[in-house]
Amino acid sequence: MPDALDLLIVEKMIEDSTMTFKQLAKLTKSDQRTIATRYKRLKKEGIVKRETIEVDWSKLGLTATAFMGTATSQGDASRKELIDFVLHEPRVLETYTTLGSHEYFMKVLDTDMEKLRSEVCDELEPLTMGLSTSVVVKPVKTTDHKGLLEYLRRTQHK
Repeated sequence: MPDALDLLIVEKMIEDSTMTFKQLAKLTKSDQRTIATRYKRLKKEGIVKRETIEVDWSKLGLTATAFMGTATSQGDASRKELIDFVLHEPRVLETYTTLGSHEYFMKVLDTDMEKLRSEVCDELEPLTMGLSTSVVVKPVKTTDHKGLLEYLRRTQHK
């Protein structure tokens, strides 16, 4: 189980993925070798999967974002068709199986709402039962990895 230093290393790397082990050592009041060893272990254990960048898709022209929930018709063939569609449709950015009112939940991006409707929703509808779409108007809170890590560090010792 990661300790407070491991969580702090991950938090600082999320803030700035270009941060060197030397900079991390200074910020965490540790030595460079400790940081390097821990970082390698975090990667080996799959806690840190890879260095990533965050993309503002709207600045690349993908201004229509929607969350879609659905179920499939009965049978494995229907499920396979839906899964094949979402796996091969690049505008379906994320898909999850869920417990609750929807069997599947997806995040979909496109250049505009009309295109999202005609090229994604229209293709999904025959593969689903009760496709429900919510269009994002304005984000209130986006993914906050740093806040979650701070929470874990605060509550870990209780």
